[in-house]
Amino acid sequence: ALSAGVRRVLDTVQFRLGGRAFATLGWPEACWAVVKLSLKDQAAALAISDAVTVEPRRSRNSGVTLVWLKGIDEDAMAYILAAAFGEAYAKAARSRPARGRAATLGVD
Repeated sequence: ALSAGVRRVLDTVQFRLGGRAFATLGWPEACWAVVKLSLKDQAAALAISDAVTVEPRRSRNSGVTLVWLKGIDEDAMAYILAAAFGEAYAKAARSRPARGRAATLGVD
C-alpha cells in the first residue's frame, strides 16, 4: 500500500503520497499553495483561474504550479488538488516494484 499523509513543516502543511509532497499550503508564503501537476493539468488550471501561475523559479516543463488561495474558487481548487493527487498516485504506482503474481510473471 502507498503511504499517504499530512505533515507540518515549519509554517506549511504538506500533503504527501508515496513519500513525496504533491501539494503544500502556505508556500511560498501564507495564502499561497504549490502543487505538482502534469503539464496537461497545469495548462487546464492556468486556463480556469487567474489565481494560478507557473512557479517562476522552475523549468517551464516541471508542472510546479502556484495557487493564490484567496483568489481561487472552491471548484477550481478541488480540480487542482484532485489532479495533483492523481499525478502523485500515478508516479508512486509506477515506481513501486511489482508484487505477488505480477512480480512472478514479470508483469507491471
